This record gives sequence, C-alpha cells and structure tokens, in this order.
Amino acid sequence: MQTRVELKNIRSSYDTIVIGAGPAGCATAACFAARGASVLLVESNPKAARRFAGEWIHPEGVRILSNSGLLEGLREGFRGHGFVVCPNDGLGPIRLDYPAGASGLACEHETFVTHLRRRVVESSRVDYVEGVRAQPADGRVVRLLVRGEEAKLVRAERVVVASGRSSRHVDALRRANREQVSISLMAGLVITNSELPLDGYGHVIAGGPGPVLAYRISKDRIRLCLDVPNAIRPVGNAREWIWKSFAEVLPASLRNGVRDGLPRASLSWAVNGFRPRCYQTDSQVALVGDAAGVSHPLTAMGITMSLLDAEALAEAPTLSDYAARRSSQSYIPELLSNAIYQAFVRNDAGSLAIRESIFRTWRSSRAHRSRTMNLLGAASTSRVNFVRAFSRVALRAGAGAFRTEPSLVAELAGWLRWPCASLHPQRDVMRARSLSWADPKRWARSGSFLTRVSIEEEQHAN
Repeated sequence: MQTRVELKNIRSSYDTIVIGAGPAGCATAACFAARGASVLLVESNPKAARRFAGEWIHPEGVRILSNSGLLEGLREGFRGHGFVVCPNDGLGPIRLDYPAGASGLACEHETFVTHLRRRVVESSRVDYVEGVRAQPADGRVVRLLVRGEEAKLVRAERVVVASGRSSRHVDALRRANREQVSISLMAGLVITNSELPLDGYGHVIAGGPGPVLAYRISKDRIRLCLDVPNAIRPVGNAREWIWKSFAEVLPASLRNGVRDGLPRASLSWAVNGFRPRCYQTDSQVALVGDAAGVSHPLTAMGITMSLLDAEALAEAPTLSDYAARRSSQSYIPELLSNAIYQAFVRNDAGSLAIRESIFRTWRSSRAHRSRTMNLLGAASTSRVNFVRAFSRVALRAGAGAFRTEPSLVAELAGWLRWPCASLHPQRDVMRARSLSWADPKRWARSGSFLTRVSIEEEQHAN
C-alpha cells in the first residue's frame, strides 16, 4: 500500500493535479488514474473530513464508486432503497423507492472520506500529499506551499479544484462571478436507541419550521438534519428551540431519542446555500463537486453530483466538452432540488396548494414516484420528464384552486416558471439558474424568465 508522500518527493509534473481530497477529489483522482493518468492529490486540511457534510449517495453515485473500486473494503454504511416522506397530514408516510431495485448508500462523512483516501493512495498512479496548500497559477501550473518551506511549482495537463464550497480559490477562479446565496441553517444531530419508521430509507419529515432529513449512518446511530430557514432564527437556547419547534412532527420512533439526545449530543451547524454550477474558469481550471456549485441538501444530491462530475471530467476529451456536458446534465437535478425545497418550506397559499398536490400525486401514481426518484437521483436528466412531472403537480393544484379559490391561480402561475425554465436554450440556462433558488412569487415578478435579476440588483432597488 502506498502512503502519502513528502513535498520534497513530489515530481515536477503530472498528468493531473487534484486540489482537495474529499469525495469529489478522491473520485476525480481515481477516475483519472483508472485511465492511466499520473495524479497528484493535494489536501490542505485532512481534519476537514470531520465536519458536518453530505452522507447520502444516490445509486448513480454508488455505480461510480463501485466501478472505480472505491467501495471495496468499506465495512461501515448502509444501503438505502429510497426515501420515505412524512407529510404530517394525517394520511401516513409516502414511500419513494429507487426504480428497478437500485440502492444508494449512507455512511458517516468522516468514515467515508477516510476510506476513500485509503483506497485512492493504494494506486501506484496517485501521489497523495496533505497539510500542503495548493494555489493554481493557471490551467497548467500549481504552486504548493508549506509553512516554513518555499513554494514548489508543479505542472500538469489538467488542474482540478475539488476543495469544496468554501475554497479560497473558488471565488477567484469561477468563470461566472456569482456568490453563494444563503438559504437556511442546518442543525446536525446524531441520536441512539431509536428506530426509523422504515429502516433502509432516508426520511424527509415535513411540518416543522423547515424539513428534517433522517437516515441511519451506523448500526446504532441515526443522523437528523433539521432545516432552519433564514426567516426563522432560533431564539434563546438552540437545543430547547429545536425541541419545541420540531418535536410534534417527529415520528414517535424518533421523538424520544431526540428528546434524550439533545441535551448531551454534539450539535453541528452548517449553512445551506445555492450557487449555480459552473465547471471551468477563465484560466482553464476544472471545477468539480461543491467547488462547481451547491444546492440545498434536502434532496441529498451533493456527493452524487460530485461523483458524476469526476466521472465526466475524466471521460471528456476537453475541458469545454466537460463543462458543456455537466452544465446540461446538472441543470434539471439543480432545478428540481430548489423547487422541492421551496415547496416544502414555504407557507403561502400557493405553495401549500403545490405541496398538497405533490403529496397527492406521489400517493396516487407509481409512475410519478419512479419519475421523481429517477430525477432526484440523477439517473434521468430529461427535461421532458421534469416538465411532465412538475407541470402535472402545478396544473393539478391549479385546477383545485380554480374551483375553490380563484385568487390562488395567479400565485400558482409563478410555480409554472420551474418547468418553463427547463425549456431554455442552453445559452440561457445560466440566466435561469441565477433565479432558480428564489421563491415562485419573486421569480414571477421578474417578468420574462429569461431576464437576469441578480440578488445585488434587487437589494439595491429595495
């Protein structure tokens, strides 16, 4: 087994340099190495893997990990068969299975990243160095820095930034100068001595201030991710606020565990944001994973999107081909993630009608459940399927509103912007992405959905 190398032993050139050894970086290194490339994998802060971050992987991500040999020897984690949505409407949970018997994977983040690094450095084609800062000088040169040592320049045919959303390189390197928009806070809590309503599934629990995502990460531990929208901030003791705000909507099998675990368990916080995905920089540096863009984690797409980025980059003949392919393929999952989050968290009359229509449609149509899970898991990036799925929900809600509250029809028209946006010509996609995080009313007020309205412009106008 190869171990990490010292800076002085790093060669002067490689085929590929990957900055960041999280899931995106490790997968990128493995995919390039599998195609015969020499790879330098650089991690500045190996302890960053301990942070509260993504832990659920959809079947498409599991496929890439399996094909790259990265899952071999992983003894932790659980297979996931899909999701269970708990609407808190008195009608019971809704089970959304992955189609065709596919399965995902849930694993504690630190355990998962540690395993990936161990597997990657076993390759004779990968040199791994940690505790070293990497600064891309341009698309072919990287400057490596260690405190107390002079910089070392290393050249490569391809430079890849995979160092996450908070990378200091991202803002300077991104071709599209768009800052991350803060959407909400997420409180992470691990509880024991509890059971999920349906083991082997991720659970999305509605009815609180924001949705809750719950899943098993080990034999005796369950992770809860509790969303706190920006409009609602905890007052006073955060643990007490969480209990009072979410206790009533939690399934009975989880409630006691949360009550007992909150006072003594470590509570982790993360900022949920949205930034449209952009896959290359003006200096010809490739971006993968959260460095390329982020969406709200409710739909658990983060790691899967990172793995798909890695696979596509290694397969692409040029950086432009990679950027075009992933921009097209990631647009629908990104749009769907934002639409579902808005539907779950907003409480205006139009959004309530949409949410109820989503639940009714999932309950009544197996085909719609499968279509939704194919889109959520990135197994399908079909714009036609997205339009069919979302338009059916919006029109069904509109039909009910027309009979009961005609005034709601205007509000629901804003929701039809989501499927309309998916029909953009490719040249207009990034314009729509700058709006797709926003609530439907704001989007509708923008006039044409091809009009770019930046956050800064709107704040200045107000």
